[in-house]
Amino acid sequence: MKLRFLLLLFLGMLSSISFVIAHEFWLFPTTFFAKIGQSVALSINVGEDYAGERWGGGSRRVQRLRLVTPTLEKNLTTSVLQSDSAVQLKSFVGQEIGTHMIIIETNNSFIELEPKKFEEYLKEDGLDNALLYRKEKGETKKNGRELYRRCAKTLVQVEKGNNSKITRNTGMTLEIIPMQNPYLLPKGSAFTCQFLYEGKPLTNALVRCWRRVNDKTELEFKRSGTAGKATFNLSKKGNADYMVSMVNMVQLKNNPQADWQSTWGSLTFGMR
Repeated sequence: MKLRFLLLLFLGMLSSISFVIAHEFWLFPTTFFAKIGQSVALSINVGEDYAGERWGGGSRRVQRLRLVTPTLEKNLTTSVLQSDSAVQLKSFVGQEIGTHMIIIETNNSFIELEPKKFEEYLKEDGLDNALLYRKEKGETKKNGRELYRRCAKTLVQVEKGNNSKITRNTGMTLEIIPMQNPYLLPKGSAFTCQFLYEGKPLTNALVRCWRRVNDKTELEFKRSGTAGKATFNLSKKGNADYMVSMVNMVQLKNNPQADWQSTWGSLTFGMR
């Protein structure tokens, strides 16, 4: 019994530590550039430095999974599978020319962090509103009780062609909307995204642009402007995998389980 208790305690500590370390959550296809009729496998990844591991959050955590093509939208939620160690998504086959967008949303999960770890996490992700509130209310020594959920998109280009739907609001709680189709931009271009929470622009939010080139990651930080937009520079040379990410946190009132609600967002695409 004692051994079992210690094991559960260790696993709980490990879960908390991995949450702090494994911030980002993203969709990653086997290729960002596909041919008509080519099967493209997808994985859900978590981690840091845009080099994580497969997500094992459980298929029950997937609230919605959607495929948006130039001409139609498919609900793929019931196709999500759970293996022994990771959530599995079925491969999709691009049946038409143009940019395909895959969207995933998870439901909430709960975590509680000790004060020091919670404060470090808030500082790292630029969550100034939560830091200021805890300071003003004398809660800096209070555990961080948080509900967190994820919203992620990936863009896969099937041969040439556009898809105007990718530059629109898809209705997720946290939206990262590309203002241009990155697959239509030349290398070295400026690339702008808009960040929305519940349909409203997020201003002064800390946002990240990750570039994975030759197994090395470059990271660019920005703050979103008054319209909730931030602009990044695409790489001038070399093939690259990109991820734009951010997290938003709001205070929960009259919730017996948690004091904070965080929502994490990411957008992935490639460049060649």
